[in-house]
Amino acid sequence: MSNSQQSSGAIEPIFSTRTLVPTVQRIGEKAVEVTYLGVNVAGEPTWILWDAKDPFMIGMLSQGQMGYTFEQRTTMGPMVHSNLSTHSVQRMLGSGN
Repeated sequence: MSNSQQSSGAIEPIFSTRTLVPTVQRIGEKAVEVTYLGVNVAGEPTWILWDAKDPFMIGMLSQGQMGYTFEQRTTMGPMVHSNLSTHSVQRMLGSGN
C-alpha cells in the first residue's frame, strides 16, 4: 500500500486497480485478499476485501474525493466508516475491525 498523495492533493489508490485480479496484501499481522471491482455508481474506485485465510468477507472499500469509505457487516448490523485517511484504513484492516 502507498501512503503518498499526488501533487494535486488527490488521494492515490492504496490497492491495485487491475480489475478482477485478486492480490494478497499483508496488513499488520493480517493477510487480506483484495480485488478491484472497478468504479461504483458514484464513479469511485471500489475494492472487496476478504480474509485470505478464512472464507470471510471483511468489507467493501471505495475511494471518494474526501477519503475512503469502508463498509462492513458486523454482528450489530452494517457499519459504514466515511472520510477515512489512508492511515486509518490501514489501521482498521490491520487490527481486524
